[in-house]
Amino acid sequence: MGGDPGFVAELLDEFAVDAPKMLDEARRGLASHDNDVVRHAAHTLKSNASTFGALGLSSLCAQLEVVAKDGDLAHAPELLGRIEAEHVLVVDELRAARAQLVTS
Repeated sequence: MGGDPGFVAELLDEFAVDAPKMLDEARRGLASHDNDVVRHAAHTLKSNASTFGALGLSSLCAQLEVVAKDGDLAHAPELLGRIEAEHVLVVDELRAARAQLVTS
């Protein structure tokens, strides 16, 4: 990321805003049984999480993406719950990382 703490902080701020939107999109997709919406949300969140090294979150999102692509959302609500729980942990870690950037 070029060693620019300000740029990294901006990316972290964007993730903090965008990730909840993707989770909401996935929930809406599940509620309306729209595999494409679920797949898109999972794909976007997977990529964003991977950018920050949140590999557990990225992996769970990849699983949801595959489930949605395959068209079988039967276990998707449970998987989305696991994604949401992992997201909470990631947000805490990223907040701590951002605080360090700002104070460095």
